[in-house]
Amino acid sequence: MDYSAAVEQLKSPSTWCKGAAALAEIGESQALVPLMQAYETPGEASRGCLLDAMDALDPVAGALEMVNADDDEVRRLGVHLMELFPDERYLEMLERMITRETGPVHRQALRTLTTQYQTAAWEAIVARLLASDDLDVRTMAVDHLARRTTDSAADALRSHLPHETNPDLKARIEQSL
Repeated sequence: MDYSAAVEQLKSPSTWCKGAAALAEIGESQALVPLMQAYETPGEASRGCLLDAMDALDPVAGALEMVNADDDEVRRLGVHLMELFPDERYLEMLERMITRETGPVHRQALRTLTTQYQTAAWEAIVARLLASDDLDVRTMAVDHLARRTTDSAADALRSHLPHETNPDLKARIEQSL
């Protein structure tokens, strides 16, 4: 089966696995875009074969390539791919996308950051996001840092407390400390 025929198979959940297996065998990273489009198709069908195919196509490198595309939807799909295959190499890119992007790409990046491995590097980025002008970003940062048991998370919240302008977030910080 050639690339076009394999992509055509992704249009129906009943043939996803056939198309996904063919795309994995062909081995072209560009297949990550139609695989992600199929993955996001609403419905109850199993997506395991789609994930297996994505995994075979080096999703980390593919996601990093996709988020640099000119097309907003391809960038958003790349960020969603990062959610499915967490990796610490995404962290700085996600931070940039949260602070510089708008709309669906921004919202997906914010969600995806919360699904990454919660390492010290992840915590440092979330702590920096406390300074955001965006209430949704600060809310995510406060909520995630408040759940952490590290001294550095508590220190970040304590340092941010006098600068927080939202009364609800200020109360959440005070309660967590």
